[in-house]
Amino acid sequence: MQSVNTRFFYLTFSFVILWLSPGINLLLAQIDSVQELKQIEVTAERIDLADIGKHTDHLDKTILSLNRHQDLASALSSQTPLFVRSYGSGTLATLGIRGGGATHTQVVWNGIPLRNPMLGLQDLSLIPGVFFDEAAIHYGGHGSAFGSGAVGGLISISNSPVSTVNRLSLNLSAGSWKQRGGDVQLDYGVGKIRLSSRLFSQYAENNFRYRLNKGLPEHNQVHNTIKDNGILQEISYSIDEKQFIAGRLWFQYADRQIPPTSTQNNSKAAQQDKILRASLQWNYVADKFHWQVKSAWLDEVNDYQDTLILLYTHNRFRTWLAEAVASYNPGQAVRIACGISTEIAQGQSENYLTSTSRNQSALFSSVRLVSKSWLWRIQARQELTAEIWSPLLVDVSTEWTGIKKITFKTSLSRNYRMPTLNDLNWRPGGNPDLVPEEGWTIEAGIHYKTVGEKISFSSSLTAYKRNIDQWIMWLPPVKGISDYWSPINITKVNSRGIEARYAFEYELNKWKVDINAGLDLTWSTFETALPQFQIEEGEQLFYVPVENLMTGISIHFQRWSGYYNHHWFGESSGINDQIKAANIGSAGISVDFEGRRFGQSVFVQADNIWNVPYRIIERRPMPGRSFIAGLKFSIF
Repeated sequence: MQSVNTRFFYLTFSFVILWLSPGINLLLAQIDSVQELKQIEVTAERIDLADIGKHTDHLDKTILSLNRHQDLASALSSQTPLFVRSYGSGTLATLGIRGGGATHTQVVWNGIPLRNPMLGLQDLSLIPGVFFDEAAIHYGGHGSAFGSGAVGGLISISNSPVSTVNRLSLNLSAGSWKQRGGDVQLDYGVGKIRLSSRLFSQYAENNFRYRLNKGLPEHNQVHNTIKDNGILQEISYSIDEKQFIAGRLWFQYADRQIPPTSTQNNSKAAQQDKILRASLQWNYVADKFHWQVKSAWLDEVNDYQDTLILLYTHNRFRTWLAEAVASYNPGQAVRIACGISTEIAQGQSENYLTSTSRNQSALFSSVRLVSKSWLWRIQARQELTAEIWSPLLVDVSTEWTGIKKITFKTSLSRNYRMPTLNDLNWRPGGNPDLVPEEGWTIEAGIHYKTVGEKISFSSSLTAYKRNIDQWIMWLPPVKGISDYWSPINITKVNSRGIEARYAFEYELNKWKVDINAGLDLTWSTFETALPQFQIEEGEQLFYVPVENLMTGISIHFQRWSGYYNHHWFGESSGINDQIKAANIGSAGISVDFEGRRFGQSVFVQADNIWNVPYRIIERRPMPGRSFIAGLKFSIF
């Protein structure tokens, strides 16, 4: 009997193919006329998102395309020195940039914040690689642009403009622990209307073997099956040369078993996530004016059950967002932008006394100036959330290019984060007396880049310091104080660090070699002792290793390409145990075959290639060496 997961995929796939099939032959027959149309540039990012004065990393688009079977968490952990806090393969994964908490990092999809108003975080394992084409990490405070929550940084993911060429792509993969998956993407349209349909399905039992410690016998991970399916539909309409309308619909259903910890013998816990995201935007681009109006609806359901302890929860949030931004360019030296946004969020849970909602409105503006070798940007934002005014969020950033090939950057920004709905209302444990977090971030960096005929080299060094007052943190139960986890305001947390990046590219005849490296040194410490929780002043925050190092090399020769990435992270503290340092390597090789109207590639990849036993979250074993192979095929 077919599983619900398999039936869902087949039914959805059949529906879309049947829906599209009457026009596919017609569209392919019209390919020559379609190619003559102008590319529809669907730019959904915020108008002034460019990170002037700030550090930004962009993920390699070629590797992202090769790893469409991975989720965002896997892409970040394999390509950057960021420490992704993963509970295991396919399970909850979060990110704390620059020593921040999971709630201090925002994820933005085509300019739409995907924040969960109940948890304040985004599960990166629930963002499939097939649903985005580009990804970047924007370090530092971005409160003046995105408001509450963007304290440590943000992850922006986006979709490329829908191709003007009609094409069909199919990707199939299979690997260790009964991994199997597939996705299909169809780009099509006629005249001014372009559409893109993406479907995917993933399944894995994840019954990998692991050791508690070296020298001890291996165990099989149990109760860890993952099923994940989804569809992303895009449509864009070019009204004329100056304006267009674009819409997107994202639906996803994931069913995940939650395995036992290394101190448990069994687990019956499971979680289902239903995700619906819809967005619509209108852009008008003239010589000096640019208007952007967009709206989004987010509806997510989380069902958790554990039959061993008879625990069943149903959590749901709905968010409606709307934003209008206008920019004016009186000349090349000046750019002015201003906008207004509103957000209505509602959370429902058996652990709330009643359904809880919160409204948020904001006014924001930005001025960008160019003066000889200087580039300046000044941003400001005023936010009103549930009748509470935020402090004036400002960001002053500048760059100086007075020395050839060298750019100096610096930025000063104010940070702010409201408590989440769970922080305030969860029962038991919620704390309605919590106050918002506030603080400042300052950073400065030097960037060097040289581009030659055969050799290119770039490097950067960034230093930063961030102080947050009233940091919100959930702490475990303590006898005589509380019987359950509960959030409190910590007086102050001090974060500072250094980020170094290097990239080298060499081309000779049909060979191309890319070498890159990144080092993050992060000190994020409690500035106030909490003796009741056995936390001393100056102690490093939980799950924040000081050292994170990433190195990688990729080699391309004619139709062949291969890569190796290596990530080393230092020791960190967990709630109960220390997390040991580990060295994790991943590698892959692929070969492409191209024809006049088709493309094909075959790939093989290996993760944790050295079979290192390690943890990221205490008592949650990570998988050992694994392999995956796949086939990619496209018709255009």
